[in-house]
Amino acid sequence: MGIFDTITESICGQPDPDSWRPLPCSTLFSEGWLEPWVPSPNGSGGAPRQGWINAADGNFYRLWWFTFAQAFNQGSSSNAYLGAYTLYTPLSRRLLLITNIPFVERNTVTSGLPIAGGPSRLSAQRTRNQTTFGDLTFTPRVMLHETQDFSLTSELAITVPTGNQPLAGKTALTPAAAFWYNPGGRWVIRGAFGDLIPLGGGGHDTLISQLALGCTLTDHDVRLFGDFTLYVSAVADTPLSQGQRTSVTLTPGMRTHLGRDWYFLAGLPTPLTKQRVADFGMILWFMKAW
Repeated sequence: MGIFDTITESICGQPDPDSWRPLPCSTLFSEGWLEPWVPSPNGSGGAPRQGWINAADGNFYRLWWFTFAQAFNQGSSSNAYLGAYTLYTPLSRRLLLITNIPFVERNTVTSGLPIAGGPSRLSAQRTRNQTTFGDLTFTPRVMLHETQDFSLTSELAITVPTGNQPLAGKTALTPAAAFWYNPGGRWVIRGAFGDLIPLGGGGHDTLISQLALGCTLTDHDVRLFGDFTLYVSAVADTPLSQGQRTSVTLTPGMRTHLGRDWYFLAGLPTPLTKQRVADFGMILWFMKAW
């Protein structure tokens, strides 16, 4: 199959889940690039491959969602919020493109995507109330290795300065690697490690590490509560500059299938350190897979 046909079938086709097979790292340069995307199966324990708020994917999906995030601050810092649209477009079994469009940002709130978002905003001026269109992020992701119970991906998030400074208007690259693992039952462990690299004199690098644990409690077709999942995610941002401290955020969250491939997700990011983006947060996703 040619490149154009592969992309068209990946985006618009009706994939057969039974056609899925493992993609080992040993065939990275020879297999999967000209094969249309197919959804990955549940783990052998029954855990579905699904995204969580503030948790690395380590997977490919075909879906989109709207984000609303609210950050609550005490004292002189005002509250902040974010509205964003995110699109996951698979181009083949090996390549995925993620497009993140923050169509409104207020103060210092960032998206629910830890790799594509947060740490660059720590330097923004909290005392200045600002509303702006955010910075677009385009992220090509490569499937390095995939079996039924484990997958490993790499990606490069490219942030372009489409918003206004100081809240937005920044350029950055964020290379990262992520994994997904079903150790048994419907439990999932997932995590990532990346490096946010500001360009054009926009500051110092920030290391981003993330680890999450969760369990799916119901079957997929349970009405309103299909694939009902509870999880907790920890994200640590470590600036590589003197005088800056690591910030750690813990996000308990839930995910549920409403029916017909519509999903609702909620998370409550809570800072564990003095270095923080906000004192308390709320993130909501309304998602559609196709």
